Amino acid sequence: MSENKHSAEKNHSIRKKESGFLEKIGAKYYQYMAKKTGVSQVAQMSIDDLPPDEVMCSLAANITHFAAIIAFGVGALTTVISVWFEWKYYERMDETLYYFYYALIVIAMLAVEMGVLFWLSLRTVHGLACLTGHHHANDDALLPGNDAIANILARAALEVPDPVVHYLGIDPLKHVPKNKLLFISLLYKAKVILSGLVVKFLLIRVFGKGSSRLGFTWIAIPITGIWDAFVMFKVAKEARLRLFGNRLAHHLADSIIASELMNHLSPKAQEGAIRAVATTMVLSQNYHPNMLILMIKLCETFEIEKHDNYDDWEDFLKILNEVETHERYFILDLLCVSAAFDGNLSRLERYHLPQAFGEYTEVYMQRMEHLTEVLLNGHLHAAKALCKLDFEPG
Repeated sequence: MSENKHSAEKNHSIRKKESGFLEKIGAKYYQYMAKKTGVSQVAQMSIDDLPPDEVMCSLAANITHFAAIIAFGVGALTTVISVWFEWKYYERMDETLYYFYYALIVIAMLAVEMGVLFWLSLRTVHGLACLTGHHHANDDALLPGNDAIANILARAALEVPDPVVHYLGIDPLKHVPKNKLLFISLLYKAKVILSGLVVKFLLIRVFGKGSSRLGFTWIAIPITGIWDAFVMFKVAKEARLRLFGNRLAHHLADSIIASELMNHLSPKAQEGAIRAVATTMVLSQNYHPNMLILMIKLCETFEIEKHDNYDDWEDFLKILNEVETHERYFILDLLCVSAAFDGNLSRLERYHLPQAFGEYTEVYMQRMEHLTEVLLNGHLHAAKALCKLDFEPG
């Protein structure tokens, strides 16, 4: 990236916090795996060079299922030790001494479980990244704070929240109450530990006392294994979404947005395109990297340098009524695609987007839901076909 681009990015964006400790460790390990396997030297491939959707889905499913089976085994085996100790010594040891040793075992096994699951998650997302042609560990360093693919996937693997970034003054959380933000932050920090404790202690302890209770504690083994397998499925799903969305964002920028057709867009339409993505980020109420990548690519293409209130919905609707008809359809296409890029349609999106789509609401909403579905299911070629920006309605 040139010095000018670094300067432009710095002027455009503000990242409130640097990468956390877990994210840095995860990103470094991801980069290590890329170098160790040699894929970091493989030339980057386009979407058309990748295998058909059926092949990619089958391979992605194999990677995910294998990881889930390993995760189940890890959760079950680490729980066996604490359950065996409780079953063996619950009524045969001094109460104080028993609980002391029991706590040590539970903490040690929880540390082993979390460590192995973090390692397994990083290995899984690396395998999925190789499958989608993301061979270079330092792709997308253009994101604020030199956020690269390694960081994006490390956050998905470790279930770490994406950083708060104000790009062009856009604030995706402007409509989220502060008390809700605090709750989300606390939930992220406590999720891993609390989820394990709930499974190991709260759910199991309700079944009884004494010998009956000791019998029921063995249920903790399959329950913990199932929970860890479920978490691994979630990690793989989010990783696929980020990888495929990243691919599509670059495709839109390099193959469509950067084409000569963009020269026919008026300055007002170019501003409308920026506002389409910006308002979608606000309506979705998150900092998903797929949408941020698309925003940055648009700004580079249109050489946007002016700071303005780009995320105001009313201003966006006003511009839709001021541009030419074919430009309006281009902006609506972009609005539809960007809304699907985070794999979820929020309540605000479902409420506000029909105001922009107007008479084409039904067809655009169906397209959005279809694009979201194929993204989540790993149909990258089908998703590419749904990302057309052809100046036609729908």
